[in-house]
Amino acid sequence: MGKIFVLDTSAIISLVQDVTTFRGNAVPGFAGVLDDNEIVIPRVVLDEIHELSKESGERGKVASEAARQLEYYANRGQLLDGVETEKGGRLRIAPRPQTQKVVAWGLKATVEDHEIIATAIEIEDRIKGSHPSSAGAEEAPAEEEDRESDVILISQDRVLRVLARSVYGVHAEELRSVCAPENLVIESGYTRRELSSEEIDSVIETGTYTPLKQPFTNQFFHLVDKENPGVHYCYAMARDGDSNEAEIIDRSSVDYLKVAGEVSGKNTRQKLLLWALMGCGESDPMAQGGIRLITVSGPAGSGKSFLTLAAAWERLERGHFERIIITRPMVDVGPSMGYLPGTLEEKLRPWGGPVEDNLRAIVHVPSPDEGRGGSGRRSGVHRSQRPFDAKAWLEMEDRLELVPLTYIRGRTFRRCFVILEEAQNLERGPLKVLLTRLGEGSICVVIGDRSQIDNQFLSKRNNGLVHAINAFRDWPQAVHISLEEIVRSDLAQAADELL
Repeated sequence: MGKIFVLDTSAIISLVQDVTTFRGNAVPGFAGVLDDNEIVIPRVVLDEIHELSKESGERGKVASEAARQLEYYANRGQLLDGVETEKGGRLRIAPRPQTQKVVAWGLKATVEDHEIIATAIEIEDRIKGSHPSSAGAEEAPAEEEDRESDVILISQDRVLRVLARSVYGVHAEELRSVCAPENLVIESGYTRRELSSEEIDSVIETGTYTPLKQPFTNQFFHLVDKENPGVHYCYAMARDGDSNEAEIIDRSSVDYLKVAGEVSGKNTRQKLLLWALMGCGESDPMAQGGIRLITVSGPAGSGKSFLTLAAAWERLERGHFERIIITRPMVDVGPSMGYLPGTLEEKLRPWGGPVEDNLRAIVHVPSPDEGRGGSGRRSGVHRSQRPFDAKAWLEMEDRLELVPLTYIRGRTFRRCFVILEEAQNLERGPLKVLLTRLGEGSICVVIGDRSQIDNQFLSKRNNGLVHAINAFRDWPQAVHISLEEIVRSDLAQAADELL
């Protein structure tokens, strides 16, 4: 037997999503993912899973599936004694630690997280043959704090990991099986290279650029003359992942691209993003093998949502798509939308504000009757008298829909430009649920900022944005680019740097 893993509720939820969403029938239960190790579930975790299963949202569905998988193992034997897992490990449920022991360790028996930590301490003490001490964990020798333990508490909860490691000396880790490798989460999809004037001329003449190392599929290159970078430069894209060459992009199609009237990129990364959003130069945007998934990361104010919505509006007018679908995780309103009063539309209104703000900035027309461009049937109406509510007009025409992820199962989006906002707050399971809703003629743009994660069970290595970037990094119909510069305003830039 290998190590002993003590799983909290968040770890089990993540494992269940990993099994049911990505591994299919290959592993019938979550314990099979952890190989031939011993897996211990504290008794209090069963109570937490039971309470979660009563919720109506996505986490409630996953908790119900977790209960089903636990019953699958219970049918194989007595869980208090332990049952064998698919990979030769052992799964068991640990009884509640005695209250006097919990108190002696400086924990509270009535706090769920404390009971989970106490379970890990009790197992470790039993292995070492020691007895619980009434001394506080702060008095433990330094070498004890740095020891390598065979007992590892697995949790997606940062606070619980900090509490376990720093205060009680318990070895606590994030669940690695659902995390992206460190070397994959930093790829920007964009590389700037300085070349000599002669090298730039040669690249432009041949139409190809050979990078120093194997490029990623659809990786962008900005090749500049190191003596005159603002004038003498070109762009390239590695469309063939099996080739070591990148094809030169028509520079004018990137630099002078404008959508929705006068919207254009303010810097190189924005220009390349806009070019990708418009189909990467394909004359037929829905041609065989065309771009179907675009992942965009960047800080707040870098223009991710604004450019995406502007491109969606432009492609809607060109007839590429019939509708714009916008969705996002509802982390900021709690686990259920029932916390907000009113109808579904009224519940969605708080996070529909950014969409409305961006549409107001994109569309400059006097009134809904006049249409975009201002040359319509009611020329007497001016913007100052009757501002155009683009969001209301699109919704009225059934061309824009704000969809909560809670109600996305069973939907099929055909000929739609789908935008997933705040993907860093989405778990991997719901991400797959969304992407499998896309039908023929649809594309999806996944947007997020890894520095603004509000879901306490997610991290920079374990969130929907990172999973989307890395899962599709070698798919020829996917593009990723990271934005860096904040273009919202000078104040926004200063706030990001100074606060």
